[in-house]
Amino acid sequence: MRVALAQIAPVVGAFDANVALIEAAYDRACKAGARLLLTPELGVCGYPPHDLIERPEIFERNDRAVDQLRKRTEGQECALIVGHVDANPYSTGRPARNCVSVLEGGKRVHHQAKTLLPTYDVFDEARYFEPAREVKPWICDGVPIAVSICEDLWGADSVWGRRLYGSDPVERYRAAGVKLILSSSASPYEWGKGRHREEIHAEVAKKLGSPLLYVNQWGATDEILFDGASFALDPAGQVQGRLPHFADGFATVDVVTNGTGNPTWTADAGVETGGELEVLSRALVTGIREYFSRTHFKMAVLGLSGGIDSAVVATLAAKALGPKNVLGVAMPSQYSSSHSLSDAELLAKNLGVKLEVRPIKFLFSTTNRELGEARGGLKPLAQENLQARLRGLTLMTLANHYGALTLTTGNKSELAVGYCTQYGDMVGALAPIGDLFKTRVYELARHLNAAWGAPIPEGSLTKPPSAELAPGQKDEDSLPPYALLDPLLSDYLEQRLSVAELVKRHESKHRPKDGSKTGSWVRDTLRLIEVNEFKRRQAAPVLKVSGKAFGIGRRIPLAKVWDQ
Repeated sequence: MRVALAQIAPVVGAFDANVALIEAAYDRACKAGARLLLTPELGVCGYPPHDLIERPEIFERNDRAVDQLRKRTEGQECALIVGHVDANPYSTGRPARNCVSVLEGGKRVHHQAKTLLPTYDVFDEARYFEPAREVKPWICDGVPIAVSICEDLWGADSVWGRRLYGSDPVERYRAAGVKLILSSSASPYEWGKGRHREEIHAEVAKKLGSPLLYVNQWGATDEILFDGASFALDPAGQVQGRLPHFADGFATVDVVTNGTGNPTWTADAGVETGGELEVLSRALVTGIREYFSRTHFKMAVLGLSGGIDSAVVATLAAKALGPKNVLGVAMPSQYSSSHSLSDAELLAKNLGVKLEVRPIKFLFSTTNRELGEARGGLKPLAQENLQARLRGLTLMTLANHYGALTLTTGNKSELAVGYCTQYGDMVGALAPIGDLFKTRVYELARHLNAAWGAPIPEGSLTKPPSAELAPGQKDEDSLPPYALLDPLLSDYLEQRLSVAELVKRHESKHRPKDGSKTGSWVRDTLRLIEVNEFKRRQAAPVLKVSGKAFGIGRRIPLAKVWDQ
């Protein structure tokens, strides 16, 4: 049996465009002699639709799209497997279901709702969907085929340390004696997830003794990035072929369903090389490009300080949008170093992006005098934040002027401990590196230089990190060294270790400064994380590339008592 896989990038709500993508892939599958075509989860409406599910038009629009695709299969031998929203046919439960339908010969010949509805991290499917009440295979040419939807094959995932669901559709597939497993998926990207994803599905293939074909969407919906990376597994769980990350892909797989032969894979594109940093760079470029495309903006504005964070964001933006659509703004104050401007100018020249120099010296001195005159002068922290807010004001005004969006340049380390200014450097429409710790930003910068012709100046890579808001200021004046801070933040935010374990693991590596509130740098840092939650709640959307990013996947109360 020849099966075609279509790795496409559906857009939430763009029914006509999504149907066109599926139709083009279907025509190609027919020409390739495929018996069926597998497309991604909720490919008709895009994933995740969130509260659009509550709109009364959602069912009519999905039904109309599915009906158009059904008609496309008339007179064809190739079946089409398509994901869509469907109304719950029962009188109880949530009104919608996450479904796949098999369309063949102008008819809907099989229909399956999703059984396992993830409600963790960025997922909230149980809020909207009613789970399937039964799981049945599709019988195609006498072959029982499991047509599953994403999470339905993740029931045995060990990441959470316990089973999340009381039932496992895989057991029902085994009882039904399926000979082929298909997965229609919308699985988000995160660092290192690809290998784990393949391992989970390999266990399913081995458990059922059947080949498994997995197709994933790619693209980006707000903060959530989808990497594609579709694949085929033989009954022993060995990978027989992969599609690339963050790109369209099409493959045909000749599957043996009544013997021990391995699937034969033919694809139009190979898998990229370069390791996880290359995948990460593609993820962030995709996130920027798709955010601008789907919100109908072309131009980005961002501050260029000569530092590593703004250099990386500018490099990614130039790749995503084209250099002519990126405006860098240098905003030196009386505290800016000479190399701050020279490195910004060199970066702009290397990237081919426009640069405007908008000094804030006069704005700062005037505002500082006016606001501080009746108060005996503003306090040092207020003066630092005033500079950041004047820069934010400048960027947002220029963005309005040019009809552009502002990109923020803060990293995860800064967002975690509040080393950022609300309504200052945090203002903007998107935070491309807000889920990268500072040390990972440096790793990515070196990779971008190696892969993209060294656009980032050496000075940005070697100078000590500094906000340059006070004379001679360095980040380490206020924070532990990033080489020590980032592992602690990772263990707390992403690995969810207890405070006692964090103290045991990290306390001896650093000595707190004289201003320590607790005598423990670990507890001081954890306190900073907690008291700055209000800033993150108002931050720009962060492109999610880790297991736990700031944003919709992390929900912490603002008004709380949570002593460390």
